[in-house]
Amino acid sequence: MFLRMMLSAAMLCGVTVSGVAQKPERKPMVVVISLDAFGAALLDQPLLPVPTLHALMKSGAYARSMQPVNPTVTWPNHTAMVTGVSAAKHGLLANGLINGQRTGKLPSVEFHADKSVLVRVPTVYDRAHEAGLTTAEMDWVAIEHAKSIDWSFFEQPVAGSALLKEMLADGSLTQAELDGFRKGPQAYRDRLYTRGATYAIKHHHPNLVLLHLLALDSAEHTYGFDTMAGVNTAAFLDDRVKEVVEAVRDAGDMDRTTFLIVSDHGQSSVHHAVDPNAVLTEAGIPPSEAAALAEGGVAYIYETHHSPELTEKIRAAFAANAGTDSVPADEEMTMQGWPSRIDNATAPDVVIYAKEGWSFGHNGGAKGEAVEPQRGAHGYPNTRPLMQAIFIANGAAIRSAGVQPAFPNVDVAATIAQILGLPQAGMDGKPLMGILK
Repeated sequence: MFLRMMLSAAMLCGVTVSGVAQKPERKPMVVVISLDAFGAALLDQPLLPVPTLHALMKSGAYARSMQPVNPTVTWPNHTAMVTGVSAAKHGLLANGLINGQRTGKLPSVEFHADKSVLVRVPTVYDRAHEAGLTTAEMDWVAIEHAKSIDWSFFEQPVAGSALLKEMLADGSLTQAELDGFRKGPQAYRDRLYTRGATYAIKHHHPNLVLLHLLALDSAEHTYGFDTMAGVNTAAFLDDRVKEVVEAVRDAGDMDRTTFLIVSDHGQSSVHHAVDPNAVLTEAGIPPSEAAALAEGGVAYIYETHHSPELTEKIRAAFAANAGTDSVPADEEMTMQGWPSRIDNATAPDVVIYAKEGWSFGHNGGAKGEAVEPQRGAHGYPNTRPLMQAIFIANGAAIRSAGVQPAFPNVDVAATIAQILGLPQAGMDGKPLMGILK
């Protein structure tokens, strides 16, 4: 009843819940909530206890599924949704900056890297800032030291954050909560990120809010897809979405706010794990010649000194492995949206996809060890059903359009830009005009 009244009265009639008429000079607001690893297959379950999401779907618009970009990894896909381009253009391939590749040693991923280093093209929050709009982020990714963010609750909170200082000063956040930030479970952190978003909305009314919640990804990595842990976590996240919607209502901004509920990828259950570096070693390819970076459903292979002969030897070694699904050729990698090693130093020489039920990790042998109990992984090709993401839209700019055909997630950035009146030059994605008023 609460959502039906709130959404129909406030969103569809163009007035705030308090009854104050919309002022012409008030600019649009877009709130993007990303529910990490929330797959379309999970949302499709009819008894999933997510009443807020279901209410938003019923009176707004939603996709049967939304296709992620390759690789189906968190940071590359969140970046695709705010740039409107694939990893081939925005340049990001992992959850941070890939270091140590082609050095004769195992590559690694550095979490702390500036947004200016990670993201090669403008984002919608850059464009919003340039247009004089205000921006806020909570646990968004590839965004460290972004000058175009006005209020930030960084994934690993920064003491100098203006938003956190405000929240501490008025008691909306305590130092004890921050001190225990890394000690608690992901759901604990997601509650604080949500609190940061509701505070920013009520006190600063940002034109663009980016909120990223990780609890489902954490649960599914631990227990696998389609488990009671995942279902219960989905219900927890539904409450966080409701909390944000209520904050917009309380702030008097329902008449100008559009909500976009998205995810970056889905999740698959894993029963066997293969160490890609063990596969290389068994094939007589030492780290001095080539080394792998494991990303769950995909492995990146870096050749210290690239040669066609070494590439074919690597492809043959993985093609013969029980855990390998496919080893795309160079032209296939280009078609799948992978950047070229010629213009991106973090681009792999060879990409290996794992079979369903298998993943690449550094704790499995070359033959593949059994994973008991099962775990979850993503990174698989973006064409697989379980990798498909969700998209739900409701609010001031959205008509009651119901279910929509599947579309690529690069369309999210263009849709945000369309709603906020921002330029879309350079974006490959297109605004979803069919759902916009």
